[in-house]
Amino acid sequence: MKKYYKVITTAAALSLLGAPSHGQEAGAKRTRVIEEIIVSAQKRDEAVQDVPISMSVMDADFMVEQGVTDLREALLYVPNVAVEQAGFFAAPRARGFTFNNNNKAFEPPLGLAIDGVPYTRIPYFLAATFDLKRIEVLRGPQGTTFGKNTTAGLIHMLTADPSDTFTGNFSAQTGDFERERYEASFGGPLISDVVNFRLAAFTDTRDGFVENTTDDVNPKAQENFRGHDRDGYRIKLEFPDVLGAQLKLSWEDVDLEDLGTGFEIIRASEEVREFLRAYDPNTDFEQGNFKASLDDQDGRQVNIKTFNMQLNYDIADWGLVFVGGHSVLEQTLSLDTDFTPAPATLGLGGDRSPTKTAEFRVISPTLDGLFGLDSLFGADLGSSDFVAGVFYQDREINDSYFRFIFDLPSYLGLIAAAGSSDSALAYSLLPNLGEDQLVEDFTQTFEQEAESLAAFAEFKWHFLQDWTLQVGMRNGEEKKTGEWKQFYNQPQPAVVLPQAGIQEFEAKRVQEDNQFQHKVSINWQPTDNISLFLHRAEGVKGGGFNAFAFRGVEDELVFFPEFTTEWSFNAKTSWFDNTLNANLSIFRMDVDDFQVLSRAPERTTIGIGVTLVKNAAEARSQGVEGDIHWLVNDWFSLIGTIGYNETEYLKFTDNECPPDRTDDPNCGDASGKSFPFAPEWNNTLTGLVRLPVFNTGLELTASATIEQFSEQLLDVDLDERKLQEGFERYKASLGIAHPAQGWSLKVIGENLTDEKTGIRQGDLFSGVFVEIAEQPRTVYAQFDWRF
Repeated sequence: MKKYYKVITTAAALSLLGAPSHGQEAGAKRTRVIEEIIVSAQKRDEAVQDVPISMSVMDADFMVEQGVTDLREALLYVPNVAVEQAGFFAAPRARGFTFNNNNKAFEPPLGLAIDGVPYTRIPYFLAATFDLKRIEVLRGPQGTTFGKNTTAGLIHMLTADPSDTFTGNFSAQTGDFERERYEASFGGPLISDVVNFRLAAFTDTRDGFVENTTDDVNPKAQENFRGHDRDGYRIKLEFPDVLGAQLKLSWEDVDLEDLGTGFEIIRASEEVREFLRAYDPNTDFEQGNFKASLDDQDGRQVNIKTFNMQLNYDIADWGLVFVGGHSVLEQTLSLDTDFTPAPATLGLGGDRSPTKTAEFRVISPTLDGLFGLDSLFGADLGSSDFVAGVFYQDREINDSYFRFIFDLPSYLGLIAAAGSSDSALAYSLLPNLGEDQLVEDFTQTFEQEAESLAAFAEFKWHFLQDWTLQVGMRNGEEKKTGEWKQFYNQPQPAVVLPQAGIQEFEAKRVQEDNQFQHKVSINWQPTDNISLFLHRAEGVKGGGFNAFAFRGVEDELVFFPEFTTEWSFNAKTSWFDNTLNANLSIFRMDVDDFQVLSRAPERTTIGIGVTLVKNAAEARSQGVEGDIHWLVNDWFSLIGTIGYNETEYLKFTDNECPPDRTDDPNCGDASGKSFPFAPEWNNTLTGLVRLPVFNTGLELTASATIEQFSEQLLDVDLDERKLQEGFERYKASLGIAHPAQGWSLKVIGENLTDEKTGIRQGDLFSGVFVEIAEQPRTVYAQFDWRF
């Protein structure tokens, strides 16, 4: 703990912290006031200080200020929430809760909504981050308004709307790793008072920062990993008056191409090293040098097409809202699943996943008394309001397949080099195979349909001058149907695949859930600038199916719902004539039937593993979250975030063991241990400067951010050899701007000390570790013009 004295010093300095917006930097020097922030966290527009949950908000101005172009970068400024990205591996995390990236049917506990429509597939976390007006990050269960699978929180991205005046923007970035990103938007009245439009588009390409040594000796190998090529467009139309209603329509088409995970081998025996160097003499085993050695293509291509509509109709002071959407995600991927220069295994996959959504809600005005009842037994009942609605969604996973191809001499040779107990079996099999029978491969297909229907309501009762009671509830039912089929593709009988735990099978399962969720909050607001909440919420994460299963065993095909209860205290305050927001959240979340990630080492195959979701008994996450936003003077402001998160498996006796420690009868007991990928501390402190340059109209702009993380385990087996030490990381920018003309130019540097850190680690097989590295030092220039 001594090692993190700077973290504790920062926490003490920030004192009362919590959930402000970050979006007033551009106007701070002129108005020097943090304006009221309006959010839609509870399906209605309301001030952020009236929302009884721990949340963070950032708007377009702040994202431009900090060069934010995706969620990974945005969530740097949000405590206890992250979205890690590495090729097909992308992991949303909140308060220590994460999910199984391999299992497309396992929905993350950190939900995502775009313009009010929730999505469950991970590529959506990467697709919509252009032409945004605001990102709202809600921590803790959000089940009453956004439904299941938001037990850890929700990210709500709201895209920019059309306006009745002509506006637009253009931005460009260029820098390290051949970074080229361009974004433009333009909109205004298409027909005055009839229809407004907004058209936005972007393109974003980056070379990978992980070099592939095998590219020099194998023409099939790709040059580098961890780059991407993304582009897309969105068009929105707004009809301000259609028979008294306001109608918004949008169409979005986005392509995402990610260049592999860049898994680096960081630990291997001399026998494994010698074996792999026969394929690539320069095979790399050094940790943190951004070099990998893979013989085949590794990456993913995704296309997402989305149509959304929103209809708002006011009857007197009542609001009626209908939101509908239809989105189709299509992806293909190619994975070098052994992560080595040996042609041991290759994975190919894809799917097509449509999502259809409809929601109708009623928003009441402020009503006298308790829903129109002014008094009871002579007592004044204050005022009240509510939101109520119904929600329907149909999610499908169609044409989903994974095909894995095993080159047996290479595959079995790699097992033998690793000293596996199966090595004798491996070599006894090879002589019996003909020249054309040195490959075994199989395909697994999976289809799923999930249909959800729910009714929800949020009630507020302002029963005394300074006191408000809020109650939310949601009752929903969901039916999921899953079908699997796994079969061998080679003409000869499979010999090695059954030994690896891969069986031919067909299965069909149906799950039906009917769950009730609720929340209760009591708010005391003694003054206009202090708002205190005591909050209790329940959330449910739905059960489901292991799409990434390799045999027809019941507990490997299905998992069941988990249940979360949160208690929290939230303080939202402003000081010094609204030049400082300082807020605090203290929370505790208890989870029953916790859905955890696990593998079965006795059936592990190189690079694949049997990655399962199963239900542990009990778990807990508790801690403190906060933000501070302070306009110190006309030219300097501070933004600070603090996240302390203590996680514990209260009872979990059958966690997986590291493959080389399966003989230890106690290694699978994770009771009393912390979650993986869950540092206790994650904090940031940012200083922003905007200094006028004499009377030229120009401003000098600068910023500096320090990130601090404590130690964390980087694999679900909780192997102490995969412990990453705590670290600090720095980001800074320097530039010039002309606010009156709307343009800015700056240079931005990330990870300036080039800290070598990892996203996750894992076992290829017994005693051989691999790691996905985080981004090294990156410097780029950004130009932005808004008009």
